[in-house]
Amino acid sequence: MVPIIHILYSIPPTLLLYIFYGYPSLVFLIGSVLIDIDHVFWYFLKHKSLNLYQAYMYHRPGGNNEKNILHIFHTIEAWLIFFILSFFNILLWILFLGVTYHLIMDVYDMIKYNYYDVRAFSFIKWIIQKSTKFH
Repeated sequence: MVPIIHILYSIPPTLLLYIFYGYPSLVFLIGSVLIDIDHVFWYFLKHKSLNLYQAYMYHRPGGNNEKNILHIFHTIEAWLIFFILSFFNILLWILFLGVTYHLIMDVYDMIKYNYYDVRAFSFIKWIIQKSTKFH
């Protein structure tokens, strides 16, 4: 999903949370958008470049032929860490809600456009798959 869509779709729930939490609800918006920073990390590791436009184009559907890309913040392990941390602080709880909202939008897009194999859903599984390729 393109960043502007993530931003636009995240504004209504942010406003709803504002009713209950006030300004800390902006953490929801941050969590639901900035989770995609891992796309830039992956692009940097592969291409040694921090060009945000090229990283964006690379991760658009059809921008590369790569499968099983590790977007570390999009894995079940990262989600579980966000979940556990959410019990310790209201800001972390709101951040967890934003991350979860983002992941739901991404899964919807993957189903809609049938591209499940592009992203690794588990860091542990990704490590195992990478290690078995070398044996």
